[in-house]
Amino acid sequence: MSEANFSLASLEVLSQIDPEVKGFLKRKFASTNEEFVKQLYVDLDDAMYVLETQKHMYQEPQWGEDELTSVIITFLKGRNYDAEHDTQHGGHIDILVKHQLGRFAWIGEAKLWDGPAYIFGGWNQLNERYGTGTVRDNHGGIIIYVKQRKSGEKFADWRTHLAENVEGATITTDEKNALRFSSETLHPATTQPYYVRHMAVSLFHVTGDRN
Repeated sequence: MSEANFSLASLEVLSQIDPEVKGFLKRKFASTNEEFVKQLYVDLDDAMYVLETQKHMYQEPQWGEDELTSVIITFLKGRNYDAEHDTQHGGHIDILVKHQLGRFAWIGEAKLWDGPAYIFGGWNQLNERYGTGTVRDNHGGIIIYVKQRKSGEKFADWRTHLAENVEGATITTDEKNALRFSSETLHPATTQPYYVRHMAVSLFHVTGDRN
């Protein structure tokens, strides 16, 4: 057995007991867009959890959409993603994450909660302007920063608004996390399935109470 094969075999064995090694291998060797995105969502959830556990730091008005998103970008770069903020990809997008070999791309739109109609504007940008809707670019995400109380109720309002205003949308509940759900629509550019994961980041803290 060559040294290269031995090293890869050792990593695979180590990945069974070390989640960091497992994540590295999945990021590095993702062979499909679905595999790439599945691991990305694990890492995004970790990044958003960091924001939530440090929410007291982000209550001042200067911590807006761009600033909070920059924290997520920095986290993803720390996990060796090719991640960019406010870059060109059919327009100025909030988050662009590319496979290390350029095989796939994921686009994220980030919004501070200001009612479902405001979030819907971000949805329209993501769905109609930024993504190509091709097999290499058919996954995206909506990240909603909620600094107010009752983030779960607000997130449910967004889900209802989306279902009522997007004809033919298929919405799938995340049974493990009430602050997540997924939608499937037909992309207007290709009429192919476009998959979006919707994610709420619960940032309410009493020191920044905005009701």
